[in-house]
Amino acid sequence: MKRLIPPLLFALTLAQAQQSAPPAQPAAPQNVTFTLTQDLVKRSADSSGRVTETIIAAPRTVLPGDILREEVTLRNVSGRRLGQLNVTVPVPRGTEFSVLTTPAGERWTVTYSTDSGKTFSAQPRRTVTTTENGRQVTRQVPVPTSSYTTVRWTVTSLTPDETLKFSFRVKVK
Repeated sequence: MKRLIPPLLFALTLAQAQQSAPPAQPAAPQNVTFTLTQDLVKRSADSSGRVTETIIAAPRTVLPGDILREEVTLRNVSGRRLGQLNVTVPVPRGTEFSVLTTPAGERWTVTYSTDSGKTFSAQPRRTVTTTENGRQVTRQVPVPTSSYTTVRWTVTSLTPDETLKFSFRVKVK
C-alpha cells in the first residue's frame, strides 16, 4: 500500500489580484482562499453494466492503479472583483495525469506543462524524427498526457465571494 501526500508545490498566482502594503503597515488581507483535496475515485458496475463512481475523501492509503481526484477550491474573499488568476497544480509524485475533469470555460483556460511548470501549452508537443520512405522526417507530435507534470487554469475574473472548483484525475503508479 502507498500513502500519497497532496502536492506541496501547489501554487496560486494572483497576477493582478494582489495588493502590496506600504512599508511599516500590516500586510493586505488575503484576496483568495484555496483548498486542495485529494480523493480516491472508486468505480463499480452493477449487473446491467451501468458504472457508478464513489468518492472517498482523503484516503489513508492507495494502491497502484487507483484513480485519485486532485481538486482545488478557489474563493474570492477580497470583497471586490479580481482578474487574471493562475491556479497551478502539479501532478503528484508517484502518479501520472489521467483525465482533465474541469475543461476550459467561458472565464478560464487550461494549459499543461511537461517540464514541471516552466512552460505551459494547451496541447504540449515534442519534436520527433522518423524515417519515412528512406528519408528522415522531423515533426511536432502531441506529448502523451501521461507525461504532463503540471495543470494550470487561468481565470480571467472572479467576483466577490465567488467560489470555483477545478479538478483533474491521476493514476497511481
